[in-house]
Amino acid sequence: MEDLSHVSLPGQGRANPFATVGHPVHGDAHVGRAEQLRIVRERVLEQPVAGATAIIGPPRIGKSSLAYHLFMRPDARVMYPRMLPVWMNVRTQGGIEKVLRRLVDDVWELIEESAPDSVGDRRLVRARDRALAEGAPWIEVQVETQEFLRLVRRRDWRVVLVLDEFDAAREVFRDRPGTFQALREMAYNLDWNIGLVTTSRRELRDIVDMADPDESTFAGIFRSVFLTCFDDGDLTRLAARAANPPGPVDRLAELTGGHPYLASVLLDRVCSAGPPESPLAQAVERHAGPLPAEFHYYYRDLVDLLRADGRLRAILEVVLGPQLEVTPEDAQVLLQQGLLVVRGDTYQAFSLNFQHYLTTIGRGLGHWDNWMTVERRVRDLIESGFTQRYGEDWEAGLRKARGPKVAPLLDKCSELRDRESRAYGDRASERLLDFTYPRDLYDLMASHWDVFGKLLGRDKAYWETRFALLAKVRNPMVHNRMGVVTPLEQSMFRTYCDELMAVLDRIDGAPARG
Repeated sequence: MEDLSHVSLPGQGRANPFATVGHPVHGDAHVGRAEQLRIVRERVLEQPVAGATAIIGPPRIGKSSLAYHLFMRPDARVMYPRMLPVWMNVRTQGGIEKVLRRLVDDVWELIEESAPDSVGDRRLVRARDRALAEGAPWIEVQVETQEFLRLVRRRDWRVVLVLDEFDAAREVFRDRPGTFQALREMAYNLDWNIGLVTTSRRELRDIVDMADPDESTFAGIFRSVFLTCFDDGDLTRLAARAANPPGPVDRLAELTGGHPYLASVLLDRVCSAGPPESPLAQAVERHAGPLPAEFHYYYRDLVDLLRADGRLRAILEVVLGPQLEVTPEDAQVLLQQGLLVVRGDTYQAFSLNFQHYLTTIGRGLGHWDNWMTVERRVRDLIESGFTQRYGEDWEAGLRKARGPKVAPLLDKCSELRDRESRAYGDRASERLLDFTYPRDLYDLMASHWDVFGKLLGRDKAYWETRFALLAKVRNPMVHNRMGVVTPLEQSMFRTYCDELMAVLDRIDGAPARG
């Protein structure tokens, strides 16, 4: 057959290195993660006893890519000729019996490929046949699998079992008590010790608790290796695949937070549009507004995962406030998982773009307590008052009537609204008052005290004192710096929120709260 590898297809130019974005990457396409690769390699492959290792991180952060690059790519077996790597997606397995049978079958095939003479190893062949015998009880399958693995280990082979998408174990392994203990035994017992590697979004203790709380010792043998977003060095190496040298990656980092999947999506658009400009930042900027739809799909899936894990409220309280229930431990977990980062002296979402997305989510949640409810209802009150005074186009009427006093405030809110609209399109809020803060709310009401004073009761000075404290406490809440707020101020904040809620209930004709 004629070799056509040198022939270019019509229109074919420089290959887009990000054309398969979303799939695992390995070999030259795998960049970064030097420290994590070193840790996993040393623990699983370079010690006399293989150590169980859990690779943990948010969706599409590169967990499967790291495991595949290290254990499954062809070069890996050249570097470690006695390694027998087996890859399984837990979600596609029917239970632990299927996992064990497939493990034995795949290990045998790898041995046959690497050492054909092993087909004459009668003891090993008999052990394989017993482990694969149809209709054997579960306990017998486990025992015979262990015996097979023991003989493999005695012949100086290193079995590595990668269980990808291990989050599914909470469902797949739920119906078979003892499953996690069986896996633990395969990794922990020195007679047949295998290198057990899992990839998951959740920590192993959480996965096991969902499936079988009695198996609490399983996670204890693992070292957890957390994958977070790329730092500037690794992001620069990734961008260099699109343009070398890539130039500054500040804008790419700002838009993606260094998330390798999101950065690759954006770089795919850049490369698909033709040879990237130099510096690369200019080409990235062309695709920054609006961002590819994959960003929003990813954020939506991530929020769904956080909601399922009961952590959505925690991250919303940390990055948006008020921090009513979230604890420092919650923030540390989110930081370890790479969903939060520390900028200056505050916690923020891993990217500014995701933080803006969380703002739209938080605005629509109905279960936020005290301040979020008060803030929303005060905005409703102001909008209703201005609409009655100026009509539906109350903003124009307000500017005309009180221009010098309120124009800077309205301009600031309008700018914030436009910025969110550019980032999120139809998902952004069109309501101008959604971009106000406590002091803004007071200033707007104070500009028309003839409208709002008779509703709120009391005088301007009374309410100015209250909104000043609300503004003072709200900002530290948003930025996770409650240490600067005294216990008395926190108590007064709650009192003023309750007072405002009672006033708003009275205005709306709702029953007073007991």
